[in-house]
Amino acid sequence: MIERKIYHDGLFVVTRCTGKITAKELIASQYWMVENFGTKIKPGFSQIFDALVADTDAITEDDIHRVAQINIHHAKERGSFSMAILAAKPFPLALARLHKLLSSAASIRVEIFSEVDAAYQWLDIQPPAAGIDEQGN
Repeated sequence: MIERKIYHDGLFVVTRCTGKITAKELIASQYWMVENFGTKIKPGFSQIFDALVADTDAITEDDIHRVAQINIHHAKERGSFSMAILAAKPFPLALARLHKLLSSAASIRVEIFSEVDAAYQWLDIQPPAAGIDEQGN
């Protein structure tokens, strides 16, 4: 399952992956990001993509290339943003490294972390406090 929460009036997105992730779900999540850019998600946003507990065995390199194609196609209208990927297991790390490599052509700054605190520090964002709603209030 891929779930996301949007904070700070669309400037920060936390995407969490749990359970078995399919290619169909990953591509649908990417299109959700595209379709909601400019309304729910604002230019210059930052994102944490948390795959620490996800089962990504069904995701292939071709699927990551498809995500990259979507990103490149929509890069001009979206502009650049920063993404911190959380991954620790060997296969998700390999997919994250491929995504990082392919993302530069789409003006996406990507770093990979195994610790959530380091991801927030790199993004220069404070973790949402308990009780903070998705708009950051």
